[in-house]
Amino acid sequence: MSAREEKLLRLVEKLNDPNEKLSEDELTSLLTKTYTLCRVPPLQDPNVPYSTADFEGIAREAEVNLTIVLKLLGCVRLQNGRNSQGFSHVFLKYLFVTCLMAACEYCDEEWEWSSPGAASISKNIVSQVCELFDCNTMPELFSANSPRDSSLRQSSCGKETPLGSDLRSEILKAILQKLSEDLRKDNWRQRPSLKMSYWWILRNIGKDDLGDHLVYLLPPALFIADDWENKNKLLGLQCLQHILDNTVGSELRWYGRAAVIYDAMKPMLYTREPEVLRSLYPAITQVAQVLEADPAKSGKLQPESTLDFILQQLLQEMAHEQKLSLRAVYASALPQLVKALNLYSVRWSKELMDVCGDYLATFEGSAAQDRINILKALQSYVKACWPQIHRHARPLLTMAVRLLYDVTEDDAGVDAESVEVITQEVQGLVVLLYAAAPTTVRDLCKGLQNVEVHPQCRLLLQDLHSVTQGESHGCNG
Repeated sequence: MSAREEKLLRLVEKLNDPNEKLSEDELTSLLTKTYTLCRVPPLQDPNVPYSTADFEGIAREAEVNLTIVLKLLGCVRLQNGRNSQGFSHVFLKYLFVTCLMAACEYCDEEWEWSSPGAASISKNIVSQVCELFDCNTMPELFSANSPRDSSLRQSSCGKETPLGSDLRSEILKAILQKLSEDLRKDNWRQRPSLKMSYWWILRNIGKDDLGDHLVYLLPPALFIADDWENKNKLLGLQCLQHILDNTVGSELRWYGRAAVIYDAMKPMLYTREPEVLRSLYPAITQVAQVLEADPAKSGKLQPESTLDFILQQLLQEMAHEQKLSLRAVYASALPQLVKALNLYSVRWSKELMDVCGDYLATFEGSAAQDRINILKALQSYVKACWPQIHRHARPLLTMAVRLLYDVTEDDAGVDAESVEVITQEVQGLVVLLYAAAPTTVRDLCKGLQNVEVHPQCRLLLQDLHSVTQGESHGCNG
């Protein structure tokens, strides 16, 4: 054992003795060495996908070192209560930032390098830090809007020694600065634990605070999403979706951030991976809406928007796709995209009619979720484009009636629950059609109740006939 290791061992022994007092230098030395030992080591070959086997034994060592970190926190709390001078502002900031950085690498036991034991100790460290600042959760600790006159509590004598009023407000920025130094575009694949630390920190920043720190939070999400490995693409898209969900549009448009996010996602539209597309479409549709809401575009008719491009690409993929897993992703993406385009989806009426007709006529499984999603998309289309719906009422009604006939046949192969949902969605679509173009729909549905079909379908057609033969009324969109 080296002299340095012997010194650290003596410091650890002092932590276990409540009567011993350690100086800031001694505590800093111990914390620095322990944090170094806690960190997940870099991968030997970052270009090869990793597995749990690559981190064998890491969690066991981490449990020991994380326990030392936890004891060190307790020691600082105890000594701060006894010492009328308290610890320095610089030391306390270093202490809390380092402890949280150590803990967040192991806080999820499902990560390949973690374990239930390491995760449990990490959560105790986080709870201890939160308790020291009189907070219940990490978002509360990170929040700039919460009270800043917290105190470092001392349990044995009930005395509270106030911390500096700005200490808590500095912690998040200091953590993000430390993370940005370690998590870089040129090395992040070597240290997979850092990308998960980033994800954990990102999720624990409140909605009111996230926008203030995008300079640190946006770049990692972009370069993780740009990776060739699907696992990383999905994580990057998760991070970007979280940023989009928790940042106001005006902040995203500052400095062209929304445009950068859109440009990073755009190439993914051409992928053939269902998992990636399932995460991509909601995110890229949302960021496109942010771009289109730019006040600079207000009152100007755009020849083609980012949303138009996305819908055009989606309809092209849908029109020629035979793989059921991809068809399911495309069908689930269509309702949100049509709703986002609103009235401008009328530009794509012909393509929509062709694609939706094909998907409604195709059996994709007993759950019939694709058909349900297509019906939702058509409802959004009718709501948005009602002034022009009379032009498309016939093909829309034909699709609806044919679908009811198909799913109610004895050998249709569709679950009873799905048939009920489809029936309700079809009725909702016909009600919207009638509201948008009452005269046209009424004329088209005359005699519908007398069509020769099997009994169950006839009952449904009679219901549709009743809906479309009432008093005419307009639709205000």
